[in-house]
Amino acid sequence: MPEEPTKIEPGPARLPIVRSEGSTPSERYLAKLADKSFLNLWSYPNTYIDKRVRGKGDGKELCDLLVVCGDHILIFSDKTIEWPDGDEELAWKRWYKRAIAKSVDQIRGAERWISKFPERIFIDRECRQPLPIKLPPQERRKIHGVVVALGAGNACKRFFGEGIGSLFVVPHIKGEDHWKGESVLPFVVGDVDPTGAFVHVLDEATLDIVLGEFDTIVDLTAYLSKKEKLIRSGILISAAGEEELVAYYITHMNSLGEHDFVRPDGSDFIENDGVSFGVGLYGELLHNQQYQAKKVADKSSYVWDTLIEQFTTHMLAGTSVLAEGEEFELSELEQGIHHMALVPRYKRRLFGEALLDAFEKAKTTDRFTRAMLPGPTEKERHTGFFFMTLAIPNIQLEGGYEQYRKARRHMLKTYAYAFLEKYRNLVRIIGIATEPPHTIGRGGSSEDLIFIEPKGWPPEFLKELEEAKKALNIVQQGQFTEREIVENEFPDIQAPQARLTASPNRKQRRILAARSRKKRR
Repeated sequence: MPEEPTKIEPGPARLPIVRSEGSTPSERYLAKLADKSFLNLWSYPNTYIDKRVRGKGDGKELCDLLVVCGDHILIFSDKTIEWPDGDEELAWKRWYKRAIAKSVDQIRGAERWISKFPERIFIDRECRQPLPIKLPPQERRKIHGVVVALGAGNACKRFFGEGIGSLFVVPHIKGEDHWKGESVLPFVVGDVDPTGAFVHVLDEATLDIVLGEFDTIVDLTAYLSKKEKLIRSGILISAAGEEELVAYYITHMNSLGEHDFVRPDGSDFIENDGVSFGVGLYGELLHNQQYQAKKVADKSSYVWDTLIEQFTTHMLAGTSVLAEGEEFELSELEQGIHHMALVPRYKRRLFGEALLDAFEKAKTTDRFTRAMLPGPTEKERHTGFFFMTLAIPNIQLEGGYEQYRKARRHMLKTYAYAFLEKYRNLVRIIGIATEPPHTIGRGGSSEDLIFIEPKGWPPEFLKELEEAKKALNIVQQGQFTEREIVENEFPDIQAPQARLTASPNRKQRRILAARSRKKRR
């Protein structure tokens, strides 16, 4: 085995990383949603760029919320604009330019700055505290722009006479056509800036829906990516609101078993297909018994979120306890923990259930280990996780709690290499260790996390590993069992069907009639 960790002691005092909470009510609300969905280490409200003159003055705001995790960057621009008085069409033009067009400009500016000066992004107005986590490499980076445009909901509801006040989606409307010229359609958005990467528009009706239904970075970016593809494919004719797109996506799976915009039978749409989503799909989903059962089952998944936050809160506060000689570098520590954040909600449910079961079993033993390793058919087969509980000995230790924790980390490392050596398909493994619930209070309580991504398996290392495994009785024949965990996300769900040839509903008729009047002018 490699040299085991030395005595663990608190390092020198470290300054905490203080994130903004948002400067307006809507920004604060967005920040809270982001923390819940993406967790605190990866969400940064009110980021800034250093454009001060000779070091004087304040920085210029980059965006209202920046989310960075894995290969994805989400740029949010939030604007609350009161609905103007007067003619609906003129009011829409004014509101759109202030609430949406300006936000698109901010997102495009942020994209350019991130591309050119990624090291000059700060989380405070004075530009003293750099963004604490590294941006993904340019070649792997995927940026998603999201406009949060608030203030038109009630006017939108009055205009259509139905729905929840969400903006209508018509992809063929592009760029300045939203507000310029004679063919402007109020309360309709399409491709707001076709010259660059797709920019999404959420309103007061759909912000909670989207961030609530897709409350992990993986689930949200998968939805955004597939929505972008659908809108720019020319297949989508219209949708009576973002919520209807969400409902269809959630209830349909492609041939790979992923949520997607596909035909009702799961096959891909083809070039000449045209699809419209009317009012009611999301309402039907909310009343679907399988959907409701999913929400209940997902409650156990938040155990995984809580475990992540136990580490990230200490990382942000600068109170993480490291082994002696280790330097605190948040961006380095984040490399391990972010793999936990890249687990989607459905899989977090399985992991959460496994953790709860492990805690229950740990009540009757001083040592217990539960591994969550990917099966041979899973799409993501390279990252494994395991969880270990180890009780503090009843005897008095010469080195006290620190001696116990040193031994626990040594055991954690041995388990990690043992699993990697046995399951060679794994590229990396993340291990977590803590005290069993029934022993906490004997001298301390803490969590250790280890992230290992081996570069090779030299013969002398394998020999040392085998000796350590035998000495600690780790992954020995007859001492562990394997079983496949399979669970349906939506058992036998009855998916709302796409309205491929349905007659227009009231909301759609209002848009089609307005379009027809514009053409006759």
